[in-house]
Amino acid sequence: MNLSSPLDSLLDILGTEGTQCFLTFAQPNIQQYHHDITESLKQKNWDAAAAMAHRFKATAHLYSTATLQNLLDDIIAKQIDILQHPEFCQQLLLEFQYIETNIDSFLKKTTLINP
Repeated sequence: MNLSSPLDSLLDILGTEGTQCFLTFAQPNIQQYHHDITESLKQKNWDAAAAMAHRFKATAHLYSTATLQNLLDDIIAKQIDILQHPEFCQQLLLEFQYIETNIDSFLKKTTLINP
């Protein structure tokens, strides 16, 4: 799981301040998508989970991992046998936590450098 490449791309496009603003704005949305997708999967509401995964994936590639992209593809494709596997939700949780931790670290680090 390497998040530096997507963040490096954001930095190249938006610069440090723009990336800080974008990620600060994106953070609550990421957390909400995480919650909504997870709840839909728990409730076996495959259509809702697929719709949310599709919407999230539209911007998630800017800061997420390839692993999360693959998990979102499985949700979008409604791979029910995969989605019902206990390890799927655990892997999804780990990927969201990884992204959220890296965004937090980036924001703290860049805020200290550029107050």
